[in-house]
Amino acid sequence: MQKNSSQTHFSNQLLHVLHVQLGVLVAPFIFIAALTGLLYALTPQIEHAVYQKQLFAVHDLSQSEQALSLQVAAAQKVLPKKAIITAVRPAPQPDATTRVLYLDPNDPEHSHAVFINPYTLAVQGQLPVYGTSGVLPIRTFLDNLHRNLLLGTFGRAYSELAASWLGIFALTGLWQWYRKRQQMKVGKAHARQKNLRWHTWIGLSVFPMLLFFSATGLTWSNWAGANIAKLRHLANSDTPTLNTQLSPMSMSMPMDAHAEHHMSMPMSVQQQPLILKNFDIIEKLAQQNGLTSEYLQIKPSYSSDKAWTIEEMRHRWPVQVDAIAVDMQQQKVVDQIEFAKFPLSAKLTRWGVDAHIGVLFGWVNQLVLVLSGALILGLVVFAYRAWWSYAQARSTLQHLNRQVIRLWQCANAVQRGVSLLVLAVLYFLMPVWVLSILALQIMLWMLNLRKPQGAVD
Repeated sequence: MQKNSSQTHFSNQLLHVLHVQLGVLVAPFIFIAALTGLLYALTPQIEHAVYQKQLFAVHDLSQSEQALSLQVAAAQKVLPKKAIITAVRPAPQPDATTRVLYLDPNDPEHSHAVFINPYTLAVQGQLPVYGTSGVLPIRTFLDNLHRNLLLGTFGRAYSELAASWLGIFALTGLWQWYRKRQQMKVGKAHARQKNLRWHTWIGLSVFPMLLFFSATGLTWSNWAGANIAKLRHLANSDTPTLNTQLSPMSMSMPMDAHAEHHMSMPMSVQQQPLILKNFDIIEKLAQQNGLTSEYLQIKPSYSSDKAWTIEEMRHRWPVQVDAIAVDMQQQKVVDQIEFAKFPLSAKLTRWGVDAHIGVLFGWVNQLVLVLSGALILGLVVFAYRAWWSYAQARSTLQHLNRQVIRLWQCANAVQRGVSLLVLAVLYFLMPVWVLSILALQIMLWMLNLRKPQGAVD
């Protein structure tokens, strides 16, 4: 009986330290992540307002949409010399423009997009775009702000730290409420007590979203995300990708029948000019092979041994991300992937990411993200108001130091072993979280707070 009581006390104290003491130190990262995430959730409305000229096509209702090949030709007229078209996104809606993405040899570090009116073939503007999906500047800025505070790869440690601790705080907070739920219903409501009650009520109301943000944030993170991807690979649950490599037998023979005798460029590396009519052909092939989404992206190939690709890009429920690879010389589909046949983990990852960025359920998804972000901000504010009413930063560190040392001293061999084992396992799943624990110990040592001072509350 005494052994069970000791184990319960150790667990309760450990969870209290994780939630209350460490929360004071880590909560600012969660506050920043919630604030930047709230701003990112509003990106579609911001983009529509700022890039209205580029995104929306003005036309006479009597006009019909021109062939996609003509739209690409109109874009080519304004491209820099030797520019390479990397992708084309046909207008997804009657009032939208067609987007032609290209690389400028004079600026190889960045991609650009030309926006074409599909009815009048007028050029409605150009913008720099980023990443393989051609994200516009405002979304890119807010995405980087949320993901890495504009600090690059190094800055991604902040968002991974916030995602790691968010789940820990949610679970330990739920346990704290369960243990003290009766105490919260009685007693005078002092300022600290009021703040704690608001903190608790908000935490319970947003609890599912805390776990969701933590799980999806880690899946999408840099280091933990890479480890999760390794686990999925070991489980044979990778997201399928198109095979664009064409076999030699499927490639047409070179015009010169004696090319092999005088060492002309091998077929596998022959560079081909862009044939505009292929855009019309691959659109028809996509419809014939079940790609029915209005959101499509075509990627041309300039190499004789690589296929063209066309993929669906509808990330709103029901998700449509099927794709085909096409040998344009033979107008033949050589590979195809279907979302319906994805492994479950790949589907969950896709749905989780799309819900995390607010596109899976449209404006409803956005509303939930904005409200959740605002509630998390309030959650942190009330926690700090409660803490500020009775403590200061240095006394909190001193109290934390005494708590940690006493926990370790009072723990038996089994408890210490289990704790170290859990840390080892979590290092694989949440490496930044474990490193933050170690960094905290180093900080306490540097502040010369390793020696216990007085009793522990």
